Amino acid sequence: MTATLDARPGQRLSGWRAAATPRGGLTDCSLVIPTFERPAAVTTLLDALLPLEDTPADVVIVDGSRGRATGDALEAWVAAHAPRFDLSYVRSPAGLTLQRNVGLDASTGAFVYYLDDDCIPFPGYFHAIRDVFANDTAGRVGAVAGAIVNNMGGTLAWRWRMRFALGLARRVEPGSYLASGVSVPITTVPGFSGTRRVQVVPGCAMSYRREALERHRFSLYFSGYSQSEDLEMSLRLGREWTLLWCGDAHVSHNHAPQGRPDAARKGRMEVRNRYFIWKRYVTPGVADAVKFWLDFAYGMGVDFCEFAAHPTSAAPLRHARGVLGGLVSCITDPPRYDEPPARREYEVDFAAVGARTAPALGRDEGAGAGANLSTGSAR
Repeated sequence: MTATLDARPGQRLSGWRAAATPRGGLTDCSLVIPTFERPAAVTTLLDALLPLEDTPADVVIVDGSRGRATGDALEAWVAAHAPRFDLSYVRSPAGLTLQRNVGLDASTGAFVYYLDDDCIPFPGYFHAIRDVFANDTAGRVGAVAGAIVNNMGGTLAWRWRMRFALGLARRVEPGSYLASGVSVPITTVPGFSGTRRVQVVPGCAMSYRREALERHRFSLYFSGYSQSEDLEMSLRLGREWTLLWCGDAHVSHNHAPQGRPDAARKGRMEVRNRYFIWKRYVTPGVADAVKFWLDFAYGMGVDFCEFAAHPTSAAPLRHARGVLGGLVSCITDPPRYDEPPARREYEVDFAAVGARTAPALGRDEGAGAGANLSTGSAR
């Protein structure tokens, strides 16, 4: 992602809010959807929310796109539908972790859900996670992950089988983080009911107790397109809170291709971000340190094998070049970032855009059959 606005603490952002009448769903819950250059994906997600009875009553879309396409698509969607939830739209600087923080400041619920814009929740998804928080009478659960059903119950990818065979990683519970700097995938876990304790919750489908997010904001070290930001946040929260995986909260993640970086940039980012997290949370022994660095060599070898198998695409070679550049940069210019104290950073002025869109959406008559455009500040 390339930032289109400056990200300054205390910055006022613009947006609009369409208030549902009547308002239904889970009134103590908010859903935040960061989006970037994916108008079709985010309106598809909103379509999926419409028939659900357990949707959070407060839905906030934080748009980091360069142009107006997503905002225009959402205005048209509001004009054509009557959701049971309040829908807020915020124009934001681009960057996934920054947009998540903006959404936190613009939302109101005691429990904050985050979904990627290319995810589709199943009926009961939000209620199942809400029940996990509600049943935690001691208030120790800080985050709950959904069950990404289209990524579960499969076979382990060959590159992971080779990683285990080469001794670069050891077999532990899925959702764990190893001292060698890798997190173990969940793909082999079949469907289950209830909850499982994990060290890592996936960024595409996660939910938080607001109290946890008030103590720990999403890290702005991960500027632009964020690689492994969910891992870093999980390890940070895991020092103080219990993290759970809810097998009854079903969601699919459909991996939209838009808004993603090129292969070389992604490879460099993977190395630097992984190194940053490893240095922050692990005091490795010699064996784990050796495995950490050898794993990158293994990954480059995988890239070369993929290019040999499909020489018409240079993407694997570009990715390997990015990995190599990232390794060199970790030696010459190691990544550093000091987390500032957690605090509210953004105010949203809904009046700024609301006044412009009100005639089109019908300030007096209502947007669609049941949504009225609202003006005023975020809180």
